[in-house]
Amino acid sequence: MKKISCIIPFYNESYKPIHVVESVMKLKPMPQIIAVDDGSENQFTYKKLLQKFPDIIIRRISENKGKAYAVRFGSTFAKRDYVLLLDGDLIDIKVRDLTKAIRKIMKNPDIDMIILRRVADKTAAIIPWLRDDIVLSGQRILKTEDLREVFDRKIDGYKLESYINRYMMEKKKKVFWMPFSVQNIHKQHKWGYWEGMKIGIPGFIQYMFSFTMVRQILYFCKEEAV
Repeated sequence: MKKISCIIPFYNESYKPIHVVESVMKLKPMPQIIAVDDGSENQFTYKKLLQKFPDIIIRRISENKGKAYAVRFGSTFAKRDYVLLLDGDLIDIKVRDLTKAIRKIMKNPDIDMIILRRVADKTAAIIPWLRDDIVLSGQRILKTEDLREVFDRKIDGYKLESYINRYMMEKKKKVFWMPFSVQNIHKQHKWGYWEGMKIGIPGFIQYMFSFTMVRQILYFCKEEAV
């Protein structure tokens, strides 16, 4: 029977990663859980995780190196056939949505990746043709071997997700989306309005005008797995 690992990167998220782990632990069977502290400014969350969940893999990177590095680091501990990627700042996770998506990919080995579409993301709904609720969703399930092949390349830039998408398109992999009723914390709320805008606007411009991202907006992951 094929099984799944779950990588949860986080940075300065207080109690939110704890709630994410608690949600993942409700899955049956429970995945191998790997939580990675991407060099948070304090060790509050890291220590709380160690205290509350002694049976999962919890690792801390000494300095903040970004989500791509944290996921790459976490993937070295993944021992299962598939990897579920979940951001550490998720709110109101619906376990039934995760269960449905996991069952779908497990029962259909010809599916290479399922992206969990952020159907509750009001920001994505403002400009729906950008499709960032799918293309840039950090919540996704893919084969472990594919994730490792993605990391065989040099990854830099704004979004880990766009590199995974590009790999899937180049390899002509079968990718579908499924709805996921969850909310992310946007940068304006996490860092404050002006700091969040300063971080988010350059990435948004790159998202809007790079050839790679325009191609993904137009052609990538157009079908729902039903």
